[in-house]
Amino acid sequence: AEVASIWEAYGVDVRSSANDEGADGAVWLVVALADYGATHLAAGALGSIVFVDGVPRPAIVMYPKAIDALVSSTAVQGLTDRQLTTVFRDAIVGRVFGRALAHEIGHFLLRSRHHSGEGLMRARFGPDLVGQNRQRFALSADQVTQVQSVLTQITRADHPS
Repeated sequence: AEVASIWEAYGVDVRSSANDEGADGAVWLVVALADYGATHLAAGALGSIVFVDGVPRPAIVMYPKAIDALVSSTAVQGLTDRQLTTVFRDAIVGRVFGRALAHEIGHFLLRSRHHSGEGLMRARFGPDLVGQNRQRFALSADQVTQVQSVLTQITRADHPS
């Protein structure tokens, strides 16, 4: 739900179901879970996407143990990890996972490895990842234009004239 909420503002409908197989304009991304990131990743990486010859592969790897460790080490609404109820903690883990996945989808849709200084595509998020406010996970105007351009290219490739 978190990743879908972030991307819906840009006209991107993110779904986690194979029920839409063959849907017009659908782009399939595989999301896999792994215990730890590759050695070339930054310490504490929550997810990654591979680029080959400057083009992102349609596969994202997420690192749930790193996400869990981040939530465990971050105070949420003034509470330590030991003070959180299981249900609330699970909601926070889901929020962080969704935001990290939204970031990786951003690399795919922007066709870029680069990070920005703020917003969804920044390299470091700090406590924003666990916070309730989603506003700090927006794209810049230039990034929105780039995403729309990529989506148009994808649609044209799927439906040549």
